[in-house]
Amino acid sequence: MSAKVRIKAGLVEFEYEGETELSISDIKDLFSHIETLFTVPILASGGAIVAEDGTGNEGSEVPPPTKGANKLHVNSVAAKLNAKTATDVAMAAAAYLQLMAEKDTFSRQELLATMKGATKFYNANMAGNLTKTLKVLVGTKFNQVGTDQYSLTSPEHEKLEAAFA
Repeated sequence: MSAKVRIKAGLVEFEYEGETELSISDIKDLFSHIETLFTVPILASGGAIVAEDGTGNEGSEVPPPTKGANKLHVNSVAAKLNAKTATDVAMAAAAYLQLMAEKDTFSRQELLATMKGATKFYNANMAGNLTKTLKVLVGTKFNQVGTDQYSLTSPEHEKLEAAFA
């Protein structure tokens, strides 16, 4: 039996057709992930999203914060969050990517590059333990929105936004 789902909400559009059946809980999870995307300023305002190279794959360097007041370096974000562990540094990197660089989602590679940018908090062991760190964060503080693509959960995004306001 095949399943077909198409959801369009603002700039966010999702379409799936395949042999895998989707349960009600799968669909609820999908709506939860889509709802999270609406906490991202560019999607909430209806702005366009264009990848740097047109393929959806942006570079692995730490993106610069967008212009404006209250934009901090990833080291400052980590300091404000009192980062001590790998999960703390990953949270600081995710906060930087979504709040300072205003990215709607981030890849594993971008997360690691941004963690490395937190030079006062990062250590080499964190790269080797990134899979374990992501397992801890996904489902509680991170959403996995695709293969190696993540975003902050809506409650975590709001909490961090308030902390940096």
